[in-house]
Amino acid sequence: IPPIKGLDGKGKEKSFPPDPDKPFVGLLFKIQSDKHEELGFVRIYSGTLKPSSRILSTRLNKKENITRLMKIQADRKLLIESASAGDIVGVIGLKDSVTGDTLCDPKEPALLEQITFPETVISTRIEPESSADKDKLANTLAMLQREDPTFRARVSADTGEVLISGMGELHLEVICEKIKQDYHVKIRTGKPRVSYRETLKGPGRATGQCHRQIAAGTLFAEVEIAMEPIADDGGSPFEFFNRLAGEPSIPFEHVATIEDQLREECRGSGMYGFPLSQIRATLLSAQYRDGESNEQAYRLAVAHAVQQILAQAGTNILEPVMKLEVRTPEEYLGDVTSDMAARRAAIENVSMRGQLQVITSAVPLREMFGYSTSLRSLTQGRAVYTMEPLRYAVAPADVAQQLM
Repeated sequence: IPPIKGLDGKGKEKSFPPDPDKPFVGLLFKIQSDKHEELGFVRIYSGTLKPSSRILSTRLNKKENITRLMKIQADRKLLIESASAGDIVGVIGLKDSVTGDTLCDPKEPALLEQITFPETVISTRIEPESSADKDKLANTLAMLQREDPTFRARVSADTGEVLISGMGELHLEVICEKIKQDYHVKIRTGKPRVSYRETLKGPGRATGQCHRQIAAGTLFAEVEIAMEPIADDGGSPFEFFNRLAGEPSIPFEHVATIEDQLREECRGSGMYGFPLSQIRATLLSAQYRDGESNEQAYRLAVAHAVQQILAQAGTNILEPVMKLEVRTPEEYLGDVTSDMAARRAAIENVSMRGQLQVITSAVPLREMFGYSTSLRSLTQGRAVYTMEPLRYAVAPADVAQQLM
């Protein structure tokens, strides 16, 4: 195969050839957890990997230890002494790296193209049946999040309850069964609910400031931020651009702090309490004073700027839209399409596949609860469907009004 392309330690494009004698570069593409240890699946693109070696996790800029190396064959795990370019192996010893991270030789930093995971679209409440299981549940959820990047767990700031989020009803059902059966934690769950988002109605621009007197002296920071909505094209829900690149007016580490705080502000909540999504943020300018400007000051200044932009531009509520494919005998086609229209589905295509009619549409997730039961009733159990996240779209006025 040809060399894979990525970035070197200085951010410049570089090719990594499939040569066992070159520095090690690999991609961690899966984590499998059990009670005793975590097994990472790594594809090696360049170089050679051996047990008891120390490697660099590029995203974290942190070194990890590889204690054991395995060749995986179904449920058999065979210990091996080395693996080289082209191999897919299991590794034991990773502590902080997660799915999608680049692993490499510490002397030759590298960064491969990162995996983009879709936003979660549905959430539900979860709690342990007894207080004795509280810590056990927290540890289990943390382990499941490392194993599955499309699964999220968080504690609601308003109610203190634990909310888990995923790609659909079935996804959360599987997660809950895994918690009960594999980790032996007794839990109660609430009804699934749609995970809404917010985005800006239009572009906004503001200058955020922090000028405070504290016991240790003065805190100062000033940043000018521009934010605008972007279309959901399947890419990242947040984009950051730094207009100061090449002519930095502040130390580089503070630019990283500004970007991190902007991401945190978007993960927080907009005007209606939902996380912000489909946002492009641009750092236009920043002021720095030696001895007065630090990480805390820039975080406060960014938060101030974002608050001004939200008030200035306003926000729209976004609802998750799913790609729905229904396969049904032709005699039920009319009933199925009528039901889909009632669920606000936009039918994109109807075609024949063998003896079945295949209907492809885009439908709001809000309208799809209980659809499997409804479809069975309409078609005497002869139709089947598949559904996957497609995009986030602006919710209709009546739906937005109910949520407000």
